[in-house]
Amino acid sequence: MQMVTRSCGVTLCILLGIAAPRNCRAGEAAAQTGNAWEQKIEPEKLRADFKLARQSLEEGHSGIYRYTAKEKLDDLFDRAEKSLSQPMTMVEFYRVLAPVVAAIKCGHTEVELSRDIGQDLTAKQRLFPLQVRVLDGKIYVFRDFSGLPASPSLAGKEIRSINGVPAARIVDTMLAAASGDGDVQTSRMLQIGSWAGFSFQLFLLMGLSAPYDVVLWDPHEKHELKVRLEGGDVSKLGDAAGYRDQRPRSAASLKFLDEDRIAVLKINRFGGQVLVEGEPQKTLKDFYKESFSLLKTRGTKTLILDVRNNGGGPGELGRLLLSYLVDRPFKYYDDLVFNALDFSFLKYTQITKPIPYLVERQPNGKYREVKHPDWGQQQPSQPTFAGKVFILINGGSFSTTSEFLSQAHFHKRATFIGEESGGGYYGNSSGPMPVVTLPHTKVQVRVPLVTYHMAVSGYKDASRGVIPDHPVHYTIDELLAGTDKDLALALELARKER
Repeated sequence: MQMVTRSCGVTLCILLGIAAPRNCRAGEAAAQTGNAWEQKIEPEKLRADFKLARQSLEEGHSGIYRYTAKEKLDDLFDRAEKSLSQPMTMVEFYRVLAPVVAAIKCGHTEVELSRDIGQDLTAKQRLFPLQVRVLDGKIYVFRDFSGLPASPSLAGKEIRSINGVPAARIVDTMLAAASGDGDVQTSRMLQIGSWAGFSFQLFLLMGLSAPYDVVLWDPHEKHELKVRLEGGDVSKLGDAAGYRDQRPRSAASLKFLDEDRIAVLKINRFGGQVLVEGEPQKTLKDFYKESFSLLKTRGTKTLILDVRNNGGGPGELGRLLLSYLVDRPFKYYDDLVFNALDFSFLKYTQITKPIPYLVERQPNGKYREVKHPDWGQQQPSQPTFAGKVFILINGGSFSTTSEFLSQAHFHKRATFIGEESGGGYYGNSSGPMPVVTLPHTKVQVRVPLVTYHMAVSGYKDASRGVIPDHPVHYTIDELLAGTDKDLALALELARKER
């Protein structure tokens, strides 16, 4: 079982008060009275929680040293623990723990506040009312929900500082605490640019709260402006941002262009139902079969596969998609590794029993899963598409999507367009991901238990994702205009192939 969605969406779920994704929902913290997030906690209790977080990760995370050497990680943990010498609030404790856990460089490992405390906090805070995008390390206003009277929209302007804190320092601090695989920065930049994530982290990481004194730069008028923003209610901002409307309802879609010579197959997520107007719902597996049969029937020569912002899903759906693009047997996973089958920290999680898996113990004491459907020799699916393939990727192409991308790259089955994919080329750590609730601070740590090793080789930079053959960069004006340069380039290249 591989539970794989982009950071599992928990931060946004906390802010919006909606249910977190299945199997990734944080355990409920104990009932709190008053502003629990403002109460001071004694140093010995802070250190006890910190040690539990560290022990849980060292015991359960089978890929903890994949990107960061043990010696370096030990030093970071040791120094952070020594800093816990004074009473702190849970938010101040979060600021100590989050960057250390982020140094593991695993996109499925995350530090969070519990759902009930997060909702209480955001209900009592006036959040930053601007949605941003981070481009080349600079913060730009993407959407303006401030409702300033008699004032033009701030959209398109560069944020230079907030409450006296330079934008560069805000970006650096958020990047240091953002979860992400290896040295991939595109996924981390995407997290910072989410409307709720940025607003929430301004308070959690930076300690910035309303009113917000913002210094901006107008790139067109070439002048600086200063505004005071009072902030807004999270639910109203969520409605204004259209968060619920931004997630496509259908798992995938297919359309044909140029008299069927080009097909555009968009996979929004690996999971859920495919919705086509006038037709019954269908699974993604059935949609694959139907789509590739149509490509064959219509004589399609070029496939544009769009997996931008696809945060993942069940691993078998990535493997099955690859099977329609290759014409010979292949290996998908090389190994699937557990540290153990039971863990001492499970009593602090939503899981009360050891994880049942068919495994075999290895000489190093770890365990290998031997009955995973994607392990071992895999067969191509019919009808195989043998034409030209262009794949559109970005930092939101994560987890199962990144697994599929590394295989498509390894088998040389596509030309890649966009920006670096969000996950590590050689695999990730995910699978079952119990959430450890630290008893004193109620801060939560998500611990992935399985490390996946992809059956690929020859990629020089193991800490990176798939680097596109044709990089595409956007300006804030292009984003505001809704320009899709990735698809435009793919269509241009496809038409040149004819």
